[in-house]
Amino acid sequence: MLLTFQDRLRIPWRGGAKQVALDVWFSALMVALVLGIAAINVYTAVIMFLASLIFIGYAYYYVSRSLIRTRIFAFWLVWSVAYMSVLMEFAVPLLEFLPEEHLILVILSCISAYCFWTTYRRSQLNFVMQSSVTEDELPDITEVTAAEEEEAEAAAHTALLMESIDSSTAVDSSMCNTCHKYVPARTVHCQLCGACILRRDHHSYWLNCCIGQWNHMYYLLGLIFGILALLLCANLTLTAVCHPFLVVRLFGVAVMLPDDCTEVFDEYTLSLSFIVALYALLMTCYMLVALVKQICKISRNSNTASGRRNHANGTLTKWLSNWKAFLF
Repeated sequence: MLLTFQDRLRIPWRGGAKQVALDVWFSALMVALVLGIAAINVYTAVIMFLASLIFIGYAYYYVSRSLIRTRIFAFWLVWSVAYMSVLMEFAVPLLEFLPEEHLILVILSCISAYCFWTTYRRSQLNFVMQSSVTEDELPDITEVTAAEEEEAEAAAHTALLMESIDSSTAVDSSMCNTCHKYVPARTVHCQLCGACILRRDHHSYWLNCCIGQWNHMYYLLGLIFGILALLLCANLTLTAVCHPFLVVRLFGVAVMLPDDCTEVFDEYTLSLSFIVALYALLMTCYMLVALVKQICKISRNSNTASGRRNHANGTLTKWLSNWKAFLF
């Protein structure tokens, strides 16, 4: 029955209806329900936010422990950004944002989206491919006697032992226990991607890809600009729907914070904008934790198992050297 229902989930498309995966519809429905029901009153807001946090936390724990590759988290992120963008654009005339504030928010959001999209697109560059030796380059195969075959096997076994001893002390390559092939140093096999990843940091369920050598920088930039965009979105929305107060004036720009938000649930449009701002703050907290972890791991050069063994601690000079190696 579930397979039949999933097969019926199709959208009209040029050349024929396209089947849409169940995780796409599930994420879209769940995010819409969380934001829509939470905007009813303060009690539904608390219940829906707590329920969504528990659900996301347990689901993330389960798939990470079970090594299950899923796209639910990636589509949850996509639909969250989509709903927030649509609601913000419809609320701009109501909330009376300044044009320059709206422009800065759009620029930060576009930069963050581009960095995360590039992170996903460049993830396959981290894969360590198989040997590029062609069939014509293979040595000729000739028939041998049983004695010659035993001598060849013994010699090969001895050579393999010597090679394993040499490779255990080498710094430029190692043997992958899963792929059974030699890979560059600081390469880790990802069970979810099914490949060896160059300088693998972690597998991001939110982007559905591995973070490694060729997309780590874009991932870090995406976190930075994403945090700035979410903070600006939350601040502009909260100061518009709540009673703001002036904190400080920097270079002629007034920095304001919300003071009293007791009346936001009197009108559904205002409460929906308020819920979007709180949702943005929750996403900001998660991304801040991820950014702090990235800064600590890069400073200590502990993005891989070898880094954790060799560079668990370090001085300021060592941290600067690690950042220089990461950036350049």
